[in-house]
Amino acid sequence: MRRHAISSIPCQKKFKGFTLLEVVIALMVFALIGTSIQKVTSQTITQYERIRLKTIANWIAENKMAEVRLSEGLPATRESKEDLEFGKDHWKIVSKVTKTTDVNFNRVDLVIFHKKGDDQFEEGNQILTYSGFAGRH
Repeated sequence: MRRHAISSIPCQKKFKGFTLLEVVIALMVFALIGTSIQKVTSQTITQYERIRLKTIANWIAENKMAEVRLSEGLPATRESKEDLEFGKDHWKIVSKVTKTTDVNFNRVDLVIFHKKGDDQFEEGNQILTYSGFAGRH
């Protein structure tokens, strides 16, 4: 005697996967994450560039102040401007020497400007203000 097994289970295909709504929600989540990452990256690059310019401007100001302090005698009371190329960038140093109440010292104020591309040296390009005193040796 032979037995034949005949399946009584109806033929149903179960599709496994995501619905269109689930895919759209996942894409929205990934888009939000991508936008957030792009914004943070942009801010980081902007902050890095600002810190780089401030560091170079500080070096320029310290170098200029050292020159003034090492010069012979008391620096003359005046305002001067100097263009400079430093760190592959163009800079302007505005020096202002003013008298103090002590006759042996003068105040030196330095303002450092950075030139961006074809821009001129303007207030918006001011990177650093540096002040100090220079006196007689």
